[in-house]
Amino acid sequence: MAKVLIVDDSPLLRLMLKDTLTKEGNEVYEAATVEEAFAVFAQIEPDVVLKDLFMPNSNGVDVIRDFKKLNPRVKIVVCSTETQRAMIYEAIKAGAKDFLIKPFNHQQVALTIRRLISS
Repeated sequence: MAKVLIVDDSPLLRLMLKDTLTKEGNEVYEAATVEEAFAVFAQIEPDVVLKDLFMPNSNGVDVIRDFKKLNPRVKIVVCSTETQRAMIYEAIKAGAKDFLIKPFNHQQVALTIRRLISS
């Protein structure tokens, strides 16, 4: 189906997302840091990036902009516990296509990725 890059500093969340997305037939890659994410991004050229908005040593909105500069066609889904409208707006304005609020269920993640892949 699609190459998906999960960028999150939580090993448990990456494992859960990878399990869900692999069962959907996707090729799934992981990155625990923003630096690692850029290295993997350049290597695999993902179709979709699931990105935690708040990670150590990074501004989530700037990272979205940087991914979009590297590949304007990449679809980015921001995952966060953040519910402030201003941050959601900034992430969308920077190029994110969707926003998942943690905690989320497996069906919600799978449906979001399927919808983005088919659009």
